[in-house]
Amino acid sequence: MARCPECHAKLVMSPNFALWDHFFCTECEAELEVVDLDPLELEVVHDVSNEEEEEEDLEDLEEEEEEVLDWEDEEEW
Repeated sequence: MARCPECHAKLVMSPNFALWDHFFCTECEAELEVVDLDPLELEVVHDVSNEEEEEEDLEDLEEEEEEVLDWEDEEEW
């Protein structure tokens, strides 16, 4: 029996899965990937594209803050 690595719920899986197959946990809806067959090992799939976009957004906000601070410094003169 397999368990979700995210929420530890028992997973009902088809016996016909293969290495690198993806499926979703019915409890926490995490996307899971088969990374080893013997013994069965599952990992949560992390959406790298979203993480990269979030990092870029954070960098953009930090740059905007710096620009605002620079502008405020100039205003005092």
